[in-house]
Amino acid sequence: MLNKFQAYLVSKGYKEFSANSNPSTAMDYCWRIGRIIEKEGITLEEFSNNIQKYMELYKRNGERWNLSKRSHESYYNAIKNFRKFILVQRFGGING
Repeated sequence: MLNKFQAYLVSKGYKEFSANSNPSTAMDYCWRIGRIIEKEGITLEEFSNNIQKYMELYKRNGERWNLSKRSHESYYNAIKNFRKFILVQRFGGING
């Protein structure tokens, strides 16, 4: 599913690689989602089904905000984009 998420991000204009061939935003967001599920000790399915909980944990002033703020909110932004991806996967839509 993370591969599909990465493809979704690329389709939305996020870069897979930077100009110097280093991993960029699309790959980074997938990596961050993987780190979250590892740290939380959950499956990707559990994460997907409880996405709002993790948005609350990683948002500004949430319990895990320290991790997110150290990376310029990358963890929170990854979760927000994963939520959009999940909604498109579940319900479709033209604005996905």
